[in-house]
Amino acid sequence: MKIGLLTYHFSDNYGALFQAYALRHWFQSKGHEVEFINYHPAYVEEGGAFNFLKPLTKSNLKIIYLKLTKIKEDLFGNKQQKENFNNFRHDILGVNSDVEFKSLEDLNGKLNGYDMLVCGSDQIWKPSEHYGVDPVYFLDFTVKGKQPKKVAYAPSFGKDTLDAEYQSETCSLINKLDAVSVREESGCNIVQEITGNLPLSVPDPTFLLDEYASITKKYPDIANKHVFCYALRSRDAIGDVAEGIAKKLDSALYSPHNSHRRWKEIGETVYPCPQQWLYLLNKSEFVVTNSFHGTALSILLNKPFVVVGLQGNKSRFNARVKNLLKALNLESRFVQVVNEYTVEQILNSTIDWDKINQDVASLRDKGQAYLNLELSKLFGDL
Repeated sequence: MKIGLLTYHFSDNYGALFQAYALRHWFQSKGHEVEFINYHPAYVEEGGAFNFLKPLTKSNLKIIYLKLTKIKEDLFGNKQQKENFNNFRHDILGVNSDVEFKSLEDLNGKLNGYDMLVCGSDQIWKPSEHYGVDPVYFLDFTVKGKQPKKVAYAPSFGKDTLDAEYQSETCSLINKLDAVSVREESGCNIVQEITGNLPLSVPDPTFLLDEYASITKKYPDIANKHVFCYALRSRDAIGDVAEGIAKKLDSALYSPHNSHRRWKEIGETVYPCPQQWLYLLNKSEFVVTNSFHGTALSILLNKPFVVVGLQGNKSRFNARVKNLLKALNLESRFVQVVNEYTVEQILNSTIDWDKINQDVASLRDKGQAYLNLELSKLFGDL
C-alpha cells in the first residue's frame, strides 16, 4: 500500500526527526511504500501573521523573536550542521521532493493515490498561539480520486489541557478521522472531554523500533568518558545538575547546539548531525535532559539518565515526559527541585533495565497492534 505521513519531519530538531524516522521505518518493514507529505507551514518555526493593529502584544513580540532567530541562524549558524539535517531528511527520511506545501490551500486537491494517511506524533495537535488549530495535521484537506483511510498515530497536544477557545474546532476535526490514538494519557483525557470518546493511548513512534545503533555515526574527537546534556527551552536547574554529574564522574560534558539558546552553554557545545547526536547519547556515561525524546531514546538505548523538570512558568511543558515516565514506572528519574543532595541521589539510584525493557516491549506491542489493526481493516476494504 501507499502511505503518506504528516508530522514535523522538516524541523531541525533531533527528537522530531527520530520519531519521524521510526514511524516511516516501521511501515516500511511491513513492505509498504511510505513517504512524508512535504507540508512545511512557516508558522511552526516563524510564528503566524503579525497583527499590525496591536504591535506590542506578547504574540507579536514572539513572532519577531522567532523570525529574527531564523534569520540569524540562516546567516550565521553552523552551515555544516544545517546541511547535515537536510542530508538526514534526504537520505534517511526519503524526503526528495522539491515541492513543499506551505498552507492548507496549497495542499487541497494536490494529493492522490494514497491508501492511508497518518498524522503522527510530536506536538502536531498543539494549537499555535499565532495560528490556532491547523486542520492539515488532522488530515482535513481534499484529496483527488479515491479517499484514503485517515489515521492518527500518537499525536500530542503538548500539554495536559486544551484551551476552551480551541475545543469545538478540535472536536470537529477529530471526529472526521477514521481511527484515533494519542500519545499521552493527558491527551486521552482531552479527547474524551471534548468528543465523549476515549481514544487509545499508544507510545511515541520511537518505541515502535527496538534497534537504533545501526544508524549512529561517530562524532570525531570526543573524550572517552562524557556526560551528554540535551537541554531545551532553558538552562535553569538542568545546567547545574549536568555540571555536577560530569564533575562527580570525572567526565567531559557535551551539549548540542540549540539555535534558540539564550543562556550560558552547558559544558562544551557540539554540532552533531542527527546520527552523531544519537552516537553521543549512546556512548555517554550519563544523560541529563529535559526533552521528551531525549528521555525516550535514553530509555530505548538503556542509558542511565535523569530528567530535570523545566522551572517556573515553563513547568507546564513537563507533562509529556512525566506521562512517559509514569507509563514505565520511572517517575523517580524526574527531578523538579534541585539542591545540594540532588546529584548524589541521582548517581546512587539505579535502573532495572531488564524490567524496563519488558515494559517497553509491552508498549511496543500496544503501538504495533493498533497500526496492524488499522492496516488489516484496509486490507479488508481492498
